[in-house]
Amino acid sequence: MRFVRPMALLVLILLAALAPEAAAQRTGDAIAKLEAERAESPRSVAALRALGVAYFKANRHSEARSVLADARRLDPKDGVSALYAGLAAEAQGDFAGARAAYNSYLEVGRSRRVRRQVSDRLAAIARAEVVAAAKRAVANEAALATTPGSPTTIAVPPLTFSGPDASLEPLERGLADLIITDLSHSAQLTVVERDRMQALADEIRLSESDRVDAATAVRAGRLIQAGRLVNGSIIQVGDRLTLNASVVSVEDGLITDPSSVSNSLNALFAMEKELVFDIFNQLDVRLTPAERQLVERRPTTSLDAFLAYSRGLLAADDGRFEDAARFFENARSLDPGFGAASARFDAVQAAMAGAQVSAASIESGLGGMEAQQVSAAASGEVRVTDIGLTNTLRNTLLDVNPSTITQVTNDTRLGTSFMPRLDPATSTTRLDNPVARTGSVVIIITRP
Repeated sequence: MRFVRPMALLVLILLAALAPEAAAQRTGDAIAKLEAERAESPRSVAALRALGVAYFKANRHSEARSVLADARRLDPKDGVSALYAGLAAEAQGDFAGARAAYNSYLEVGRSRRVRRQVSDRLAAIARAEVVAAAKRAVANEAALATTPGSPTTIAVPPLTFSGPDASLEPLERGLADLIITDLSHSAQLTVVERDRMQALADEIRLSESDRVDAATAVRAGRLIQAGRLVNGSIIQVGDRLTLNASVVSVEDGLITDPSSVSNSLNALFAMEKELVFDIFNQLDVRLTPAERQLVERRPTTSLDAFLAYSRGLLAADDGRFEDAARFFENARSLDPGFGAASARFDAVQAAMAGAQVSAASIESGLGGMEAQQVSAAASGEVRVTDIGLTNTLRNTLLDVNPSTITQVTNDTRLGTSFMPRLDPATSTTRLDNPVARTGSVVIIITRP
């Protein structure tokens, strides 16, 4: 007996060591079967889809994307092919490809839970995508520096704050966001999205100063292919603020004469509007009456709400998403009509949820035919029958109108004979006058 436990332990160790090898063997066998299916039917969407899923599960992402692309060309409405194309693209760091495939799944996918997960994942990918783009731009700086941006492409980095009240520092982000929104109302300009500009500024300053100075801003504008950028500052003296802004040519560094407005903090929104109209003049942009009316609109009239919104932007830029969500929630609570705060809150919530989404959690959320297709692919199978729905419909119909043929199929066995069955009333009277049978079929169509 003294040898039983050590021997059992040795067996367990051997089994644990062999388990990965056995799993790899099963995966290899499944892929071999599916590759044979594809060779036999190269235009079979089912064969291509199953092989693409199997390749993904084996971490053969390039092959998975190639096969799934063929399946999607043959059937653009195949949800599983789109879903796994997105998973494979994301595994390779191709966020643009993942985003396109995931958006396709949102249009054609059948599993409601997975659609929610994919929608959240897209929010997380959006941030990862702008960060990856910033890293690529810095890596290719030498090449980008020789290609000037269009003078009508405008970038607005965060403003710089100086003053005794540090609680106002987040206005650097909030006012830049307002200026970007207002400049975007002109059809003559292409304004770089705030998140793209911020990601690039963050990437540049990682090894430099803690603030976005003028030289850093110009460098960021060059990397983001902007022709001009708006460089601004906020100066607090006592209870007054001064907002300054100049337009800088990215190509040659020429700076226009600065615009400057001063007033109390309570007049912040009026000051921003005055400043942005001066910026349009520096850019030599003439607004139409309709565009001017859009620029004059204020997203909120609550200074406290805007300060909370600005703090939310700062927290989100720093990756503190829970703090950002709390600030945006506070902003929209203070002003329920503050649409930008609501949109940012929803985006942060989705990004936090999307960060928890994985290939495993997505697969666990698949249902119905899509779950069967993935399960079959893992086993090396192609053909799937939606047995559950078929049986439900067949059994319901047989309750209403029993089929003799079905009874023969179900009851006849080799070497036996089958006698037709009579309903109970006919069996008693022996007359060919069967009792009428009624029933109902309930079809439930769930909201997508």
